Amino acid sequence: TIGGALGLVGGFKVIPMALPQTIAAFHSLVGLAAMVTSIGSYWANPTFGASTGNVSAILGDFIGGVTLSGSIIAFGKLNGNLSSKALNLPAKNHLNLFCLLLFIGMMAYLFQTEDEHQGVRVLIAVGVLSNVMGLHLVGSVGGGDMPVCITVLNSYSGWALVAEGFLLKSTVLTIVGALIGFSGAILTKIMCD
Repeated sequence: TIGGALGLVGGFKVIPMALPQTIAAFHSLVGLAAMVTSIGSYWANPTFGASTGNVSAILGDFIGGVTLSGSIIAFGKLNGNLSSKALNLPAKNHLNLFCLLLFIGMMAYLFQTEDEHQGVRVLIAVGVLSNVMGLHLVGSVGGGDMPVCITVLNSYSGWALVAEGFLLKSTVLTIVGALIGFSGAILTKIMCD
């Protein structure tokens, strides 16, 4: 109820022109919730191997981290707090590929380890890595294309919610997350066309 009241008060203060950055700000909260839920769920109930819980925990952590930092960058660019100029690092595609391969390696390690403390460390490292990826991925997009990034982040927030639904064994979260994930992906496709 506290979150709903804060959202209601904040919602009435937002002018229509500021809706995209407000949505980005709310997506960052979904990403943060997914990361915290994923790490906390594993920490509270560690399992070993490639179980549904472990797959959901690491994917929720990864998607949540990209959503968290990417949404903060999108908010900053749309709100004028950050330059709308695209970040253009040399070999940026190689950097993205390296980070993705590093994530896959961390995921394989999580599935193989039988040390719950090491598993928590891996999930924290995945959270850091995914936040760096979110900063880089969204930072590499110019301000004019930020509305498309918002729809991609909308989709990501849905998939993070699906992972939370699996972790919390909540059918409602899983279904709502899938609806948000698919609708965000469809909207992104429409906007790109």
